Formats: sequence, structure tokens, C-alpha cells
Amino acid sequence: MVRRDTPSRSKSSPVKTVSHPSQGNVPPATRKKTTKRRTKSTRATKTPPLRLALFSHSPKLQRALSSIVRAGLTQFDPTRFRKEDWVAAPYDAIIVEQGKAAENGLVRWLRKQNPGIPLIAYGANAVPAARSIYALHLNCVPQRAVLSSIIRDAQRHHEAGRKATELSRRLHETSRKLQVLGDIVSTANSVLEPRHVLNAIMSQIQELIPSEAWSILLVDEETGDLTFEMALGEKGPDLTTTRIKMGEGVAGWVAQTGEPTIVNDVRRDRRFQHRFDELTSFQTRAILCAPLTSRGRTIGVVEIINRAQGGRFTRKDMTLLLTMVGPAAIALENAILFQKTQRLAVTDDLTKLYNSRYLNSFLEESIARAEKENGRLAVVFLDLDGFKSINDQHGHLCGSRSLFEVGTLIRRAVREEDVVSRYGGDEFVVVLPETDGDGALAVAERIRESLNAHLFLEDFGLEERLSASFGVSLYPEHGRSPQYLMQKADQAMYSVKEQGKDAVCLAS
Repeated sequence: MVRRDTPSRSKSSPVKTVSHPSQGNVPPATRKKTTKRRTKSTRATKTPPLRLALFSHSPKLQRALSSIVRAGLTQFDPTRFRKEDWVAAPYDAIIVEQGKAAENGLVRWLRKQNPGIPLIAYGANAVPAARSIYALHLNCVPQRAVLSSIIRDAQRHHEAGRKATELSRRLHETSRKLQVLGDIVSTANSVLEPRHVLNAIMSQIQELIPSEAWSILLVDEETGDLTFEMALGEKGPDLTTTRIKMGEGVAGWVAQTGEPTIVNDVRRDRRFQHRFDELTSFQTRAILCAPLTSRGRTIGVVEIINRAQGGRFTRKDMTLLLTMVGPAAIALENAILFQKTQRLAVTDDLTKLYNSRYLNSFLEESIARAEKENGRLAVVFLDLDGFKSINDQHGHLCGSRSLFEVGTLIRRAVREEDVVSRYGGDEFVVVLPETDGDGALAVAERIRESLNAHLFLEDFGLEERLSASFGVSLYPEHGRSPQYLMQKADQAMYSVKEQGKDAVCLAS
């Protein structure tokens, strides 16, 4: 038996090689790996195909670019192009041959439709009006490698231009906001009349957030309700006497929670109250509402209704509004506090009517105005009948309450422009501008009847009756100075006292 062993290869045995003209004697395994590395390197440096849109009616230019770009070129004839046929695609650039395409508005339309794609002008220099739209200009068609490099440079240049334009826009917008904010603060703090402050606030806000209507509602400190302090729009004035309960409607919800809100479709929001549209015959579509917060408390709300041109309110609008109303609310509260301070100086603490100091100054001004304009003026002086008995029977607390109720009844019986004053004790004076004798007697009689019909001190569990004696004097018949008019009215009132009280008498 003959044993045949497989011949073994020693470590020093030569490896079979394959000769290749370019590689020499390289082991097969080694050559394979080298081939893979070369293939991978070639793929990494391969330039992606260009995708270009060409607007040109020149066959020569079309052929030149087509030979370079091949399938990546989409051609359009600018003289036959219809805008509705344009389909946006991920083009690397849009090349426009200069001529009619640049002059007929097509270039600007392309820029607007494709803000992220650079435009390249080809041929003669660009039209001056459109020159800033192009990323660069080509005078001839370069080689493929050069064209690719040019396109990439155009993309970088275009993107840098876009960023610079956006930054410039933001800086301008921020500058405008700061200017408006400064105007609001300076204007609001330069006037101390609440309505003037409100006008200053909203005129500036309207510039930045144009709308069809707006309103400002303030919280009534006594009732907690919201009242329409100002309302601008076609039917805005119809709301000035309307009150809203805290939590009612969108404005009431904002006032109650202190949170701003955007409602771009009121039909889908349960908070919206349709009764205000019914009252004004106005159609509310959208609401932007923010609280007026000063020193940690909500003093009112701002409502902006229906953004102009049917637009939608955005978070950007909300941020802008909140930026504006912050300092505005403080300025508004300062004006309200100043007005209250002034009112306290001329107001009777007990009845909340004007005091005698204000009465004298107002009477002087009214007489001067009547003299200048050849107008008329009436003074009604009244003294309560039997008021001493209320004090004696029920004490001064009930007496003070009775005087407050008298003041309220008088105020309700006169016009807004009439001035009611507590002259002293249980005496009251009413100044009636632009009123003749018949009108003054009618007002005095109306007050007398309301006093007679009223049951005083019901809140105290009592039912007291009070009447008053009235004297009326007229300008210029009974005097041309506050002293003469007051004296004549006082004398007429005493003649009523002497003849039985509870009546009205015109000075002789």
C-alpha cells in the first residue's frame, strides 16, 4: 500500500500572480481591494447632474446647453409661455435670455414664484429695473465643469442675498415696532386724559395690525362688568352704552382669565356672543383679544376685529399686540388715576356730585361762553323740605344716605352736559347751559316729581318721604355774574318756602 500525501505548500512557496499591464505583478486579492477603493473614490467625487430651466427662443443657445446638461434641461419659449402652465421643480437655476422675457414682467414673476432658485441672465446686459433680481450674468455658454461651478456659486450668492434681504427686513420691522412703541409711550404719557390715551394707543396699533374694527373695554370697579370705553368701526358707537359681564364672550373670558386669545373663525368658538353683531348689524369673522394689565391686575381688554383684506390673525400679531398694550395699559391707568385725583378735588365725598368750588368755576366759564356766543344759561337752586326730621329721628347715617339718594335722583333727571352740585348741607344747585326759562322750569319740575315719587332709606328698612323747594334764575335776564344768578335763584327758592314748600318758582 502506497500512501499518497497531498503536497503541502510551505510559507515560502511563491503565490501565483496575474500580470496586468497597468498593475504589474499584484496578488489577486490585493488587486480586488484596490479596485473597490478606486470605485468608491470615483463615486464620491462625481458631480450630480444639473437641472436647469431655460427661457429662450434661441435654438443655438438651447442646443449648446442641451449638449452639456442633456436630460436635466427644461426649455420654455418666453414668447409663448403661459404662467398657469408653470410647474415648480427642484431646479438648480433658471436661465433667462435677455430680451422680451426680461421686459414683459416674466422675470419678476419667476422670482416671486421661485424664491429659493437663483436666476441667471444670459446675453446682453440685464434691464436696469430687473438687474438686482439676477444672481449673476453669463455672456457665453462655458464648459460643463465650469458651468457647474458657476451654478453652485450662483446658488451660494443667491442664498446669501436672501439671508441679507430677510435680515434687512427683520431689522426694518423691529425698528418700526420700536418706533411705534416709543410713539405710544411718549404720546400716552404726554396726555393725562384717558380717551386721548386710548386714541393714541389704537391709532398706532392700527398701523401695524390693520383691521375692520376694534374696541377697548374697561373694567367697572364698582360692578366688575366690562364697558365699551371706545369702539371704532362702522357701528362702533352703538356699543358705547353696552355692558358685558365678566367671563361673557371672548372679551369677558380674556378679562376673567388674563390670557390673550386668537379666534380666526368665531363660528367655531363657543365663547363668541352673536348678540353684539345683531345689535350693530356687523359681521364678526375673527377676533384678536388681549388683556390690558397694569401693576398686576387686568383693567380692561383690547379687541381687534377682522384683520384687513380678510387675512387671518397670527401668533406674530399676538406678540406684537402684547408688546404694545403692556406700556399702554400703564399709561392708561396713570391717566385714569390722575382723572380720579382731579375729580376728588372737585367732588363732594358724600353725594359724589361736584362741590361748591367746582360749581363757582364752571358757572364763571359758562357765563363767559354765553356772553361771547350770545347764548343762554339757567341756574336751579333747591333746598330739601323736612330733611332735619330724618336726622333727628334716624341719625346722621340715615341723613347722609338720604342726601346721596337725592343726588342720584337729580343726576338722572338732567342731561350729561348739565352740572349738579351739592352747595352745602341739604342745598343743591344745577347749572343748565343753553337753557331758557321754560326749559329750566321743566327740568326743576321733573326733579321735584322724582323726589316726591321716591321712597328714601329702603335699604335701611325705612320708607321716608322728602320734597324740595326750587328757585330758578336765568342769564342774562336775572344777572350777568355768578353771584347775581345764585342770589336770584336763592331768593326765588325762599319765596317757595314761605308759600308752602314743594314747588318751583322763577326769579322775578
